[in-house]
Amino acid sequence: MPAHLDDTSDGVNARTRWRAPFEGMASFWVTWAGLTTSFTGSGLTRFALSVWVYQETRDAEAFALLLFFGIIPLSIGSLVAGPLIDRWDRRSVLIAATALSRVPTVAVTLLWWQGGLELWHIYVALIVNGLANAFVLPAFDASVRLLVPRRRLARASGYSQVMQTLGIVVGPPLAGALMVTAGLGSVLVLDVATAVVALVALATVRIPNPIRSVGTGTRGGVVADFVVGLRYVHDRPAFVFLSVFLALTVFGSAFVYALSGPLVLGIGDEATIGIVYAVYGIGAVVGAVAIGAWGGPRRRMPTILVATLAVGVGMVVSGLRPDAVWIGVTIVVIGAAQSVLLALNRVVFQEHAAPDVLGRVFAFRMVLTAAAQAAGIVLAGSLAARVFEPAMAPGGALEPWLGPIIGSGEGRGAAVLLIAMGLVLTAFTVASAASRRIRHMEDSLLEAPEAHDIGSTPTAQAASQRIP
Repeated sequence: MPAHLDDTSDGVNARTRWRAPFEGMASFWVTWAGLTTSFTGSGLTRFALSVWVYQETRDAEAFALLLFFGIIPLSIGSLVAGPLIDRWDRRSVLIAATALSRVPTVAVTLLWWQGGLELWHIYVALIVNGLANAFVLPAFDASVRLLVPRRRLARASGYSQVMQTLGIVVGPPLAGALMVTAGLGSVLVLDVATAVVALVALATVRIPNPIRSVGTGTRGGVVADFVVGLRYVHDRPAFVFLSVFLALTVFGSAFVYALSGPLVLGIGDEATIGIVYAVYGIGAVVGAVAIGAWGGPRRRMPTILVATLAVGVGMVVSGLRPDAVWIGVTIVVIGAAQSVLLALNRVVFQEHAAPDVLGRVFAFRMVLTAAAQAAGIVLAGSLAARVFEPAMAPGGALEPWLGPIIGSGEGRGAAVLLIAMGLVLTAFTVASAASRRIRHMEDSLLEAPEAHDIGSTPTAQAASQRIP
């Protein structure tokens, strides 16, 4: 275990004096392991509930609402979560939010065992779970800056991305096997058990709290504090661009998630869809592990642009041929590239934002990304079903023009829409890469006054000079 940090190191509030078994990097790894276990359990439940809802209703709208209620609460909850994360003890926030996130799981489990589980119960459970998780991710991301030396932040961000993507790989096969052998209840019980593991891990770590800087405010109301966070981002054009760029990328990537099913159903069955989602998860984990092992380049923005370009080109290529293997290969590339750009985007904020405002900064990013993902899923599904699928059916408006190139019939409308969004994302990325100001935007963050970024008290300024 590394040596104990002193009470003022890295902008840490001297009031935090409890000597936990794990501190510093050891604290990061224990927290990461616990939360990774918990997030994987949540992935099992999300997949199992989606299967249960489809089996019980056979209703595509009910399934779409399941996705909606799984995402929107994250965006709404983040509006409140950010200021509170920066105001409260972050370890306590992680413990409370993790525990609260499993209360609806316990309720759903009891209802299922009693034979009284209904669709609206699941929607309510997803809302409560989403509101709780709106605290977990920003609190963890904001805490990493205080646990990990600056030179290792990129690698830590890669492993943080693993935490969020592992459930995509493990969830479908494990949850499916449990549902076949032991039913939905076994998955729900396992989910609760993973949360217990996370709570035990969090009970053994020390997560320091940052020094409160002048101008970052935690004394007003929640709304006022959130506005301070928005102003903090607004005053740094690099943060504004990275936030908007991330939201647009997530919006485009949501088309992949929403359209993969219709794209594959035209040439395969439900099992093929499961394989495609699994290989996407494998690609996402591989990309995250690569950043965790490598750490990425010193200048992050060029690699972010290259990774985003890979996503856009991958979307275009995936729609060109109605072939499951072809689609699977491109989906792997998209998943890996997404993990790279998300991890590196995150680390720019962790490296250059003040520790005591990071909760609000990451909550603001979650508001944007959750809203963008929800909008992308809803828009892609609606356009595919109402416009592009009919247009690519035999005799449709676009079939004579595009049919000879990419094929026609079921799933080809989704392919056209995926190609179109891929071209938009590619063009946006190329235009961004053409700007030297964008390629070198991290320089403007390096030129910002360090005392303002870390804290304006003498103790904070001295601490900022000791950050590795």
